[in-house]
Amino acid sequence: MALRILRVGVGLLLGTSGALMYAASWQRWSSACPWGDADGELCTRRQDHLYDFVAPTDPWKPVGDAAQLAGWSLLVLALAFVLLPWALTGRRPDAVSGVALAGAVLAQAVMGLATLRSGIAGEVVDPAAPGLAPYVWLFVPPALLIRFAIAARGPGLAAAISLVLATPIVSAFTYAIGPYDARPWWEATTGLFTVAAGICLLGAAAFDARSSDRRRATLDRPRSLSAGGR
Repeated sequence: MALRILRVGVGLLLGTSGALMYAASWQRWSSACPWGDADGELCTRRQDHLYDFVAPTDPWKPVGDAAQLAGWSLLVLALAFVLLPWALTGRRPDAVSGVALAGAVLAQAVMGLATLRSGIAGEVVDPAAPGLAPYVWLFVPPALLIRFAIAARGPGLAAAISLVLATPIVSAFTYAIGPYDARPWWEATTGLFTVAAGICLLGAAAFDARSSDRRRATLDRPRSLSAGGR
């Protein structure tokens, strides 16, 4: 029962984080690059890294509320990460994973806060520990997620894989690469991967509930038969 509730909670947090990142991507691309149209002059200009908001670095030009939405997305994701090992594997992390998890949560929160503050200020606000936090944010979460994926099964495994695909280090070398600089709507793809992970955990919770009902029915059946025999 506790695991089902935890998976539902983490699944909803992941869905919220993914939806916020999709909304941030919409702010950047909707007016310049409609789906399937990446060749227009305005779209070409918008692909410049000058408009990147995950997370912004100098030089940077904000577009709408993209950075604010992305900042909230990262902060919600940091909250989901706190309980992610239990949600994915059903077990608490070992000591090494626990230390790495604490670093990943802290780095996610630091980068999310810096992105949010940048959006509010309209200019780049450096994260705390700028020589460390961005590197922890880039490299520790995917390593942790791969570790959790190895220990996970079924929907938990699918959720872990989706989250690996949503990490900045994976996107930076795959679907975020565009014909000029950034590929149009790549942040939306990140958001969709995160939402997919949330759906997988909600599915795992529903499966756990059905399995529990079947076990309860199996245990109750012999009692009913014994009562009938007497």
